[in-house]
Amino acid sequence: MTGLYIHVPLCEKRCRYCDFYKLTPDEIDSMDLYLQCLEIELRRLPSDFAPDTVFIGGGTPTALTPDEYRKMLESIERRINLSQVIEFTSEANPGTLTPEKLQVMRDGGVNRISIGVQSFNDRALQLLGRIHDAETAITGYHMLREAGFDNVNVDLIQSIPGMKPDDVLSDAETAAGLQPDHISYYNLIYEPGTPLTKARDQGLVVPPGDDEEADNYYRVKMFLEEAGYLHYEISNFSKDQKACRHNVLYWQGGEYFGCGPSSHSHWRGKRFGNIADLKGYNERMLKDRKPFDDVEYLSKEEKARETLVMWLRMTDGFDLDEFEKTSGFSAYDLCGDGIESMIEENLLQRSGNRLRLTPDALFISNAVFAELL
Repeated sequence: MTGLYIHVPLCEKRCRYCDFYKLTPDEIDSMDLYLQCLEIELRRLPSDFAPDTVFIGGGTPTALTPDEYRKMLESIERRINLSQVIEFTSEANPGTLTPEKLQVMRDGGVNRISIGVQSFNDRALQLLGRIHDAETAITGYHMLREAGFDNVNVDLIQSIPGMKPDDVLSDAETAAGLQPDHISYYNLIYEPGTPLTKARDQGLVVPPGDDEEADNYYRVKMFLEEAGYLHYEISNFSKDQKACRHNVLYWQGGEYFGCGPSSHSHWRGKRFGNIADLKGYNERMLKDRKPFDDVEYLSKEEKARETLVMWLRMTDGFDLDEFEKTSGFSAYDLCGDGIESMIEENLLQRSGNRLRLTPDALFISNAVFAELL
């Protein structure tokens, strides 16, 4: 499978924890030039590139006006045969949804929405700097269903300072009670330079300890599984075969192009990222220059190692023969000593020809991956 990612560098305001590239409305007069340059970049994609999945992220795609969103979708459709696209996802912020906007998205081929709820706890939302409250999030979710979207993901963040274990579980209970098709449950990351990281460093907010974070993770995991959600990836749960195909593509070593400032691509052994600057991106597009500077060339072995680690993010792991057929390398030839060591430490388990993380290793998976790499 191959995928297309579109980065919309616009947010109503900056959340206190986020370091993704974006601008706010007071920093940009219009998105018209960005949309024009995005179409230029889309036209430059290789003629044989026909993605199976499309994902519009940001930023906040739904911060665009209905007309701007329509123009973006029309640009995508002029380059991509949407009848061949299996999954077309857009991220959405509950505070930016309108029936008109959702109709534009439906008419333009979007068939999956990932709504950034993050929490149903108003105090937590205020700490994160979100523009919505819990009531707006629930209203936004119902608006998606009323608009006809039958594949909806709810994004949650765990380990928000100030939330007690029962508050964390309450978020999961509220999310599951809405019956979304998919729930993502990511750990809060303190990115360098963000307001929340500065507040932590100054002692103004105190994150939960590692043990509490792990307890919260496994408690929510158990609850969601009992509620009928398949835990198919470290941070993701789905119902009714609704795993996010675009993300699975990443986790299984697929190839993709990213368009828009700060987006990344991985195509035929080359990896490159567009500059994180809207003005510079626009200038380069208009002058027929590349929107990226450096290109990393991965050897087949380096690509295979990365694929092995990413594939282990899937809770079902991978079949060793399938991995060798896909990557061209045996997992044991790549890192056999590391695999055996991790098996002895009960961090990896091998069942027949299948290799996966043990349940105990899910929360500390980054340490396992670092050792294997």
